[in-house]
Amino acid sequence: MVKTAREIQPPTRSPLPNPLPEGEGTEGARSRRRPLSLEQLLPGGRVVESDDGGCFVIDRVFVADHRHGGDSLADLLRNRPAAAVPYVPDARLEALDFRDFLFLDTETTGLAGAGTLAFMVGVAYCERRPDGSDVFVVRQYFLRDHGDERAMLRQLDGLLAERAGLITFNGRSFDVPLLDNRYLMNRLPSRLTDLPHIDLLLPARRLFRARLGSCALGALERNLLGLQRTQDDVPSALIPALYYQYLRTGEMGALAGVFYHNQMDVLSMVTLAARIFRQLEASCCDDPIDQFSLARWQADLGLRERAESTLRASLDGEMPFETYHEGLYRLAALLKAGGRRDEAVVVWQQIAHTSTSDVAAHVELAKHYEWVARDAAAALAWTDRALALVARWTPTPNARLARAELAHRRERLIRKLAGRDAV
Repeated sequence: MVKTAREIQPPTRSPLPNPLPEGEGTEGARSRRRPLSLEQLLPGGRVVESDDGGCFVIDRVFVADHRHGGDSLADLLRNRPAAAVPYVPDARLEALDFRDFLFLDTETTGLAGAGTLAFMVGVAYCERRPDGSDVFVVRQYFLRDHGDERAMLRQLDGLLAERAGLITFNGRSFDVPLLDNRYLMNRLPSRLTDLPHIDLLLPARRLFRARLGSCALGALERNLLGLQRTQDDVPSALIPALYYQYLRTGEMGALAGVFYHNQMDVLSMVTLAARIFRQLEASCCDDPIDQFSLARWQADLGLRERAESTLRASLDGEMPFETYHEGLYRLAALLKAGGRRDEAVVVWQQIAHTSTSDVAAHVELAKHYEWVARDAAAALAWTDRALALVARWTPTPNARLARAELAHRRERLIRKLAGRDAV
């Protein structure tokens, strides 16, 4: 049962402030030396008390049209979680709305180990107001000391009970197992692993890594979401040390940057999810390279028809020549797997006529004409073209092997042609 908030003080284990230097005995000097309280650092925050103890909680409310980088939070609500079903095998997503989900991110005392705990859990969720408008609430739970953990976990569980799904960024590998273990250590039941869970890191890598390289959340903010954090932010690597400093000294000033960092992470997950799901639902990406990446993902999942359509759309855009050729190879493979060899031949010919070194398409054409079309002369012509390209390669072991295989194919085709002429 939630009780009224009590006055917030620094952790009881923290040492007292250093004595004032001689001569600074005025009340104003003492005030300047006194550590900030969480209330002073974060106006609007409160300690929520329960039978398990207290936990500091602060809520911030954002209108749905709030701009976070180049996107608004409301963009998420225009999409459906069901769009993830072909990519995330959980049929429960079909019946859900993004208003049913809880975004979750943790700040921890370390990266791994039995003693690692989440000293801050940030969540975001959509809430419908009485006037029918949507707002997004960012709630942050903070441990003033380790004794608050059980109360925090209880309060988080109460919020999870009101939600039907979970969205994280790398949470499947890190945040969820960590929190689930903390529930276990506190002998509390956990519902974290029972909820439908969308981890945004996988689709982000699948869609954007070919174009952007790094898919760390900070890199995605800068290079995809159009977000530049303010100087209030602190690097992730420093956060555990800042928390330990707070536990030792009671000084809370540096924690403002940690609260800001966590809030940005959670809001960025909302707009990143909006970007990803818009593109998954329409099978249409903002960049041709991302479009090709989506097609490759669909093909890997066996979604041939969808992959072909997505792939053809990507090939209509501008992309590096190497990526364009890779897209053509993917298209030819889909056509071949679907029994549409005649269409695949056209694509292989397109690759071969525009290639200056790669001979894979030439080999596919030689195989097709030798074994399917039964046209040894055409097969020999494509083999000779491949040999001419291989002759320009640097003499490496792979080059020698390719030359030997092509020479062997050429000899066999010549024998076939000679035998046919003899007949």
